[in-house]
Amino acid sequence: MGRIRSAVALAALASVLILTACVPIGPGDDFGEAATPAQISSSAKPSISISLDTSKYENVWVKAIEEVENDGRSLLRVSYPFTEHEEINARMEAVTQAFVDEYRRTAAEIEASYQEYKAETGKEAATFITHFRQHFDVSAADESLIFFDLVRSISTGGTGNAYVVGYIFDRRSGAELALPDLFVDDSYLEQLSVLTREALAKRVSSEELASDLDWVEDGTAPTAANFDNILIRTDGTFLVRFDKYQVAAGVEGVVEVALPLADIADLLRPEVRELLGVEREAEESGTGVIETDATYAVAEAAFAFDGARSLANSAGVSTALPTGLSLTRPVGGLLQWFGAARQESSLSDESVNCQEVACVALTFDDGPSFYTDGLLDILKEHDVRATFFVLGTQVRIQSETVARMFREGHQIGNHTWDHPNLTNMPDDQIQEQLRLTDDLIVQLIGEPTPFLRPPYGAYNDRVLAASGLPIIFWSVDPLDWRDRDAAIVAARIMEAPVGAIILAHDIHKSTVDAVPAIINALRGRGIQFVTVTNLFEPQELHAQNVYIRQPELPSEQ
Repeated sequence: MGRIRSAVALAALASVLILTACVPIGPGDDFGEAATPAQISSSAKPSISISLDTSKYENVWVKAIEEVENDGRSLLRVSYPFTEHEEINARMEAVTQAFVDEYRRTAAEIEASYQEYKAETGKEAATFITHFRQHFDVSAADESLIFFDLVRSISTGGTGNAYVVGYIFDRRSGAELALPDLFVDDSYLEQLSVLTREALAKRVSSEELASDLDWVEDGTAPTAANFDNILIRTDGTFLVRFDKYQVAAGVEGVVEVALPLADIADLLRPEVRELLGVEREAEESGTGVIETDATYAVAEAAFAFDGARSLANSAGVSTALPTGLSLTRPVGGLLQWFGAARQESSLSDESVNCQEVACVALTFDDGPSFYTDGLLDILKEHDVRATFFVLGTQVRIQSETVARMFREGHQIGNHTWDHPNLTNMPDDQIQEQLRLTDDLIVQLIGEPTPFLRPPYGAYNDRVLAASGLPIIFWSVDPLDWRDRDAAIVAARIMEAPVGAIILAHDIHKSTVDAVPAIINALRGRGIQFVTVTNLFEPQELHAQNVYIRQPELPSEQ
């Protein structure tokens, strides 16, 4: 059994609670916290519907990192939380940086192997690819505690996996909490020991488990190391998972024991029970069932894994969903909450006719982020309209930022749910990536996104057909993800030709800092800033078409 890690993927208000310990990605490589692979079979792909709960995201923003190297063979896209608390921010940045560092090491090794293979054979091979992704959600939060779930997916050529990593923080002090901190005292270990030992002994006696009573007794001794992987499910049970060889022969693999949740619910600390709504759920249903949002973290990890597996073409990886996991729920709405914003919005500036005057479309990918509201302030000050291609995983966290975009006349496009490479994904997964994001956008502004910008600009005929949307590409790329220098980024965009679609990223402070100079320079050339739709009017944008720039170009003034 590995060392105990202070990690829990724990959540409130919807469907499942996970308590886990560290599962390293590779030999000797430890990302610092607990991780459990989220498993799903190829015949049971998740269909997740997610509604917005803005309260738990108060004082939480998104920071992100993206890297594209080696002609697109090495891809990284991570987001991580930023809060009001410096200690929490430092910890989240550190664990994310460890993931980024692992990506860079892995990418360098795989690229070296690719170059060696290419030199020996004179051929190229699509299997030499490194794709790391991470996004996060807030499982539960109040003034005392906050729970983060990091959903990670990794593809390295022929293999792929995904998992959820959980973190708990005391919001008052910024201290990170461990699994034992959730319980009143260590008696939960004694309780788990008794319960699991009895259940496993019955399986041994009936010859359902390749083990013996001494083996079971050792593996279920009341220590934290023996009970570092717990999953609380929606059916009123909780699952204790034992590592391979811990309580049985290796042929049994990971051994699971399902037990009634009521047997441990009263051992949780009062503030944890309150946050999880244990008493409330018990009063309403007459049982001790806890429903939490970690269900959706598990489902998302499975969803991310399926995308990673498709990208790697790794059919040999076996996965299975936890029993009883429900992956759908009705979509709620915030239309009434954001109604005023929606009614005041105008997605095109009718005073600008791009058939008669010089225009460009300034577009921003990968948001919303911590820097987006500052960007919106700049655009508002200069009366500029832009188009934002947003990620669903970040829309749910900064939904008010997206509502503000729409209210202030900007256009919103779809950049998928969690930034996969769509080109090797099955049609249903491509559609799910877009649908999940649109579910949230519709809740916020009352209408779906009109077009798609695929992550990394990667598309093929299948993506065109499966998406059912026009694809908006670009004609000016300032490489702002690579060169984090406002002056360099501004200089590259200042030279944009009339009719250009300009790519930028609102996840970078340097890009946001460059925007005032960009606006002044292009306006000095007589060029107006408009949304993508406005740039092409009166031409309609059609599905299965790719748009790179305005086709008919007025002269600069």
